Amino acid sequence: MELKILGKTGIKSSPLIYGTWYLPNMPSPNEPGKRIVDKESSIRLIKKAYDLGINFFDTADVYRGVYDRENLFNDFSTVGLAEKILGEALNGYERESFVISTKVMGRVGPLPNDQGLNRKHIFNAIDKSLERLKMKYVDFYLYHAPDNYTDPAIASKTMNKLIDDGKILHYGLSNFSNSELKRYIEVSTELGLEGPVIIQDKLNLLEQKNLSTVIRTAEENKMVSMIYSPLAQGILAGRYIKGDESNSRKEYEKNFKGNALFQQNSERIMKLYDLSVELGIPMSVLSLKWVMTRGENIFPIIGASRVEQVEEDFSVLNIKIDNETIEKIDNIFKS
Repeated sequence: MELKILGKTGIKSSPLIYGTWYLPNMPSPNEPGKRIVDKESSIRLIKKAYDLGINFFDTADVYRGVYDRENLFNDFSTVGLAEKILGEALNGYERESFVISTKVMGRVGPLPNDQGLNRKHIFNAIDKSLERLKMKYVDFYLYHAPDNYTDPAIASKTMNKLIDDGKILHYGLSNFSNSELKRYIEVSTELGLEGPVIIQDKLNLLEQKNLSTVIRTAEENKMVSMIYSPLAQGILAGRYIKGDESNSRKEYEKNFKGNALFQQNSERIMKLYDLSVELGIPMSVLSLKWVMTRGENIFPIIGASRVEQVEEDFSVLNIKIDNETIEKIDNIFKS
């Protein structure tokens, strides 16, 4: 596989990133309505991604690997589970052979400073993330979201301290507005600090608003854009067209049930499906390829619950799709 340079960092990465927000669940809940992670399947998928050539893995301290919204603020026993599983899966591989990003901001405990972008929390959080990952450093440490309290200058200095200490190599922002991103770039320049080099934001054929805002700013500053939900949680993979909803997020995640995104775009989704049938190329591959053509520094994050899904998504790197096809896709989803 041909590797890509991650923006201005010089670090080489696979064009795809493997994400651990959602990991395979056990076939049956351990109690009504409550899911648990299938650890063995999760490790197997991570290793499969690595063996295929994916060397960039994304996680976060708040990732539990399952949807458990009812317990986000009263049960912290599974906080960091995705980091632990990722660390175990990659244990034994040469550290220089893979790239890791993790994130900080969300609530990870009951104490007053168990969340946020304040220095007190970040210094504690990075050590716990490294412990869970069983690693000495992470390549990219991202603010998971704004906390609306911490001054950007203080937050930037905190990240630069972690760089100086060798705990992180670079830092970035996730789910920040365009004006907030520009402010962090300005502050780091004014203070002579290393600024953010990476962002993580949502982009897919159905949700394109970030293209003209944060992603454009990132491209202008040669920053990496890690793209989450490139398949709109499976909608653009055609899973719900086929009626294959067993053990899917739509089946048990209350925020996804009856998702208006599918209903509002059903006609366009069916046109994409027809095009995929005509070309003999999976919908997921067409959707991923479109995302990858949106900029020079675009890196989609893929996830999976089965090996076949990893293999299908990975095939985007081997299947040639011409500009005429990309233009057809663009036309289908023009607002």
